[in-house]
Amino acid sequence: MFLTACLLIPVSLHFAKQDSFDLKSLMPNMMKQVDDTFVKEVTANYSLENGVLSGQPDVMKTDTTSGVAMVSLAGGALPNAKNMIALQKDKMELRDNSGYAFTVKYTDDANFADIQTSADMQSWISGQWYVQNKAFVFLTMSLMLGSVLFASSLMLALFAALFIWFTKRNSMSEIGSYKEALSLTLLSLGLPTIFATIIGTIYFDVTVMMAVQSLGMVLIIAFVFIKTRFRQTDKILELGGQAE
Repeated sequence: MFLTACLLIPVSLHFAKQDSFDLKSLMPNMMKQVDDTFVKEVTANYSLENGVLSGQPDVMKTDTTSGVAMVSLAGGALPNAKNMIALQKDKMELRDNSGYAFTVKYTDDANFADIQTSADMQSWISGQWYVQNKAFVFLTMSLMLGSVLFASSLMLALFAALFIWFTKRNSMSEIGSYKEALSLTLLSLGLPTIFATIIGTIYFDVTVMMAVQSLGMVLIIAFVFIKTRFRQTDKILELGGQAE
């Protein structure tokens, strides 16, 4: 658990500093409704200032084969579409057939000034959504990556310990039990985990962190084997040289 906690430090720092999120990966079918035609209609006929959307007509709707993109300033009932984006007076409704649905209030500084294409609008929607759901993203991603890192560290330790334990079967070592092998493996994981944490803080990449941790553990175990052959005297492990 301590090793996983160390690896979660750069994960937490990364998502704490993040100021955007790729909402398209979470709600891909909703984002498909935001095409260039819809964007042109919105930017030409509506304006957003101080968190309030205004313009004419009160209702503008674009239907596609998979969903709806619309503006609804009248406050009426929205279509029962599985994939939908509805820009309302002070908020927008987002739905995706993956099961996600969000109500996102506009920020006070939000506007359409920099929106020219569907990609711009999708990025803007993602930004507005992230401002309101930053805590949700932080907790969810930290939990997911924490689970991956914990599972990776656990499997790495268990299989490495199993390999070391097998060395006693052909008299290659004096490892007495699987518990001893696991203790050696966990000790060997300590320094590589610290290095992986430092690297992850400087340049965040989970795969790089996992690679540094696993490679470092292998190198340390190999060094210990070269120096000791996993043999021990009555007092200490032989760290090279002859026992007294």
